[in-house]
Formats: sequence, structure tokens, C-alpha cells
Amino acid sequence: MDRNAFHTLVLLTKDIGGLTNSKSMSSSEKLAMFLNILAHHEKNRSIKVDYIRSGWSVSQAFNECLSAILKLAPLLLVNPKPVLEDGIEDRWKWFEGCLGALDGTYIPIRVPIQHKPRYRTRKGEIATNVLGVCNRNLNFTYVLPGWEGSAADGRVLRDAIVRRNGLKIHEGNYYLCDRGYTNEKGFLSPYRGYRYWLKDWRGDNPSPRCKEEIFNMRHARARNDVGEFLEVLHGTREMEVDPLDIDIEEQMEYQHENIDVIESSEEWTTWRDELAQSMWNARFNN
Repeated sequence: MDRNAFHTLVLLTKDIGGLTNSKSMSSSEKLAMFLNILAHHEKNRSIKVDYIRSGWSVSQAFNECLSAILKLAPLLLVNPKPVLEDGIEDRWKWFEGCLGALDGTYIPIRVPIQHKPRYRTRKGEIATNVLGVCNRNLNFTYVLPGWEGSAADGRVLRDAIVRRNGLKIHEGNYYLCDRGYTNEKGFLSPYRGYRYWLKDWRGDNPSPRCKEEIFNMRHARARNDVGEFLEVLHGTREMEVDPLDIDIEEQMEYQHENIDVIESSEEWTTWRDELAQSMWNARFNN
């Protein structure tokens, strides 16, 4: 996090989150300790030495910052806008109603030795499985951290859906996801057993050979626009729009019926097949 982003976050936590200076500690110092603990998994005893503070002061500052950051959620997490029927973006025009993309990523962490088996990934790393969701402009709309590295992506997604303040997907909308997820209502995944990744379309056979392949190709191209969005989780960038200029009421406008269960259905499978057939037919009509 650069200095400009840090000072912007300080202002937000003070003006919106209610973080205040104490008699012996500024808001900036409290937030610096808070971020240090989260980013580097530092212990209270380490922070109190680095900042020359008592353990009680470190704990108090951490809880104050956590409360302030939680109040910023409506500003820092953007409400996604679906692709419209008359959308002009070539890569997204086939995906009317799409809100963006989601995926899981592994972030290395340190855990007590007795918990390491639960957090060990298939590659042998000790990590947490984090679900990240973003819109087409690389803005996060939802993040769920904390799951063990051994947990399957589908299990993490199901947890996100059923949480009281979890991932909200209005009826008729959906996210693009990779083949690690099941194609089901609210989550449009590519066909398994067919070429998908963009590198698969290079070389001697660059053209799709059936409706499943043309669907996968266009799915990959659309998702590729946001395919690297989870890299943001490994760093922090400044927001393009000043959050203080955003109407907080506009950010909290969920008034629709949401998808609250993940299950495959013939209707959703049929819809994907029809969409794929439309893509294939349009290829010959152009």
C-alpha cells in the first residue's frame, strides 16, 4: 500500500468509520498497526515491541480499527451492474444479465502446527482459500476469506450464498466461473471436456469446431478481462473514484429476490445449451 492509499484509508476510517485519535495514539498509528497485523500475521507481542506500546493498547487499537473498517463495506465493495441487452462491449454482449466473475485463490498463511493439515492445499502449501468476486471493471463486489486451503471451491461458494451477509445474486443474474465450479443457477461455467483456456485457441486449430467450443471461447474471453482480478488481494491499489463522493444509499439498494441455494437444474443446463447454439448459429450468419 502506497502512502496516498494509506492516507485515503485513514480519512475514510475517521470520517465514515468513526475512528478517533486517543490521548497517546493517532488514528494513523492505530491503522498502521492494524494493517501490519493483518498483512503480516503479526502477534500482539511483536507489534507492542515494534510500536513501543502496551499489549492492551495494541488490542484496543485493533478492535477500534476493525469496527471502523466494517462500516466502510458499502463503500469499498461495489454493487455490480448486469450486462444489458443492448450492451456494446463485444466480449460481454452474449452474456446478458452477467454481473462479472468469481474465483478462488490461495493466500499463504501461518497457522499452529495442529491445524496445518486442514490448511494444506493440493500443492502442499499452507494457505487459506479465499473467494473473490468482482465486476467487469475489476472492482470487488464480495470477498470471503478464512476457509482452509483443503476446502473445495464449491464448498466455499455454498457457504458464501447461505451467509446472512453473504454473496447476493438477484434472480436472473449470474457470474462467470471456471470449470472448478458446477454449472448451476446463478453461476455460468464452461463445458467440461472441450477447449477453454485462451492458450488452447492458438496454434494449428484456432477456430471453434462446435457450439460447446465457441461458447467456451467466448466465455474465456469475457472472463479473461477479469481473470487476474484476484491479484489485487495480494496488494492494495487506490480507488479510481473518491469513496467520499459516493452516495452510500446507492450502495445499499438490494431490494430483489436473491438466489439462496446452489443446485444444478435442467432449466439452467438447457439455457446454456441454447446460448451456445445461438453463438454457433451467429458465427455462420455474420
